[in-house]
Amino acid sequence: TIWGVKISGNPNVHQGLPAVGYDALIHAREPQSMASLLYFMWYLLQNYGTDPEVTYLVNNREMYFIPCVNPDGYEYNRQTNPNGGGMWRKNRRVNGDGSFGVDLNRNFGYMWGYDNSGSSGTPSSETYRGTAPFSEPETQAMRDFCNALNIKTALNYHTYSNLLIYPWGYINQPTADNEIFVEYSSDMTQFNNYTTGQAPAILYAVNGNTDDWMYGEQTTKPKILSMTPE
Repeated sequence: TIWGVKISGNPNVHQGLPAVGYDALIHAREPQSMASLLYFMWYLLQNYGTDPEVTYLVNNREMYFIPCVNPDGYEYNRQTNPNGGGMWRKNRRVNGDGSFGVDLNRNFGYMWGYDNSGSSGTPSSETYRGTAPFSEPETQAMRDFCNALNIKTALNYHTYSNLLIYPWGYINQPTADNEIFVEYSSDMTQFNNYTTGQAPAILYAVNGNTDDWMYGEQTTKPKILSMTPE
């Protein structure tokens, strides 16, 4: 089961307010991404009604949180390393060749399998993209979730590189909204001084990832201004 939480001034009613998506732990060995999200959720709830900015945000947004996109991989790490430190990254798909797991952040449909440097076709690889776009139940759930809601912006949390990444990930070319991404990311990192930019420039190329699909897929859903805090 993949759990989601909605935080809003009237969470049981769809009010048509601008929607924001937050998710974490798509890579099983990055649990701090989930912890950061939970702390932010607690911050909103504890300060609602007393902090004017928090109160405004909760009353004027519909915020959707998915703290653990990859529960099977996370549980596997808990079983193998109950005191922490498990380094399993992918989900626990049985690949049929003796290997396990698909990198869920290479399994989304936009530019899936664009090349073999941004993802791998080898099942044993840490960046194995799976047999087809959205072959995994976790990415199918994320796809259906986004298609059902009019999400405007999204943050897909990872660890641990002190980065704020925005599309494109599959090529080192700016999107049509590059100026907006630059402005948003500059505002968002003014205090923590994280490095901002596109993945091929500041980290490495990645295809079939969450950000590119959320932003690039504009047929089944509207465009989402999606970024990855590391």
